[in-house]
Amino acid sequence: MPQRSLLFYTLTSVLPLVAIAAALLLSVHGSMLSGIAIRCALVSLAGFGMLLYDLTYDIAGYPEYKLPIWSVFYLLVYLISGFTFVIFALHTNSPGTLFGGMATTDKAAFLDALYISMSNYIGVAPDSSFSFRTQSARFLAVGQGLLSMFLNIVIITKFVSSF
Repeated sequence: MPQRSLLFYTLTSVLPLVAIAAALLLSVHGSMLSGIAIRCALVSLAGFGMLLYDLTYDIAGYPEYKLPIWSVFYLLVYLISGFTFVIFALHTNSPGTLFGGMATTDKAAFLDALYISMSNYIGVAPDSSFSFRTQSARFLAVGQGLLSMFLNIVIITKFVSSF
């Protein structure tokens, strides 16, 4: 059985979180903060796509794409953090326009974005204090829900095919 290095997936799942944490701790504001969040979302999206590609070949039975079963947890991190970055960037660019009830400070707004993203992933409506004010914000939540349903199918298939 070939041994695959998961360093790429580890870096692309952890570095965006480290980058946004550093930006928040250094008190970066405005368009620079939203630019960092968009770049972090793109890195998460790239890692998600690469891992989904590799997992597809792994599930199909190609031995050179064999991944450990726990590699599916990277997909969860990519999906939740990617949508967190997108929601946070949208809120940072125009606070109160797309999402209602989010905090006004950047650090608390990031935690609110993380809460909304995790709620969207598990398919539970967020707290009633949060609201989606535009159709694009609603469809962002629906898109994450659809993607998480697909992701759950991939995870179940990976678990079943590995045993």
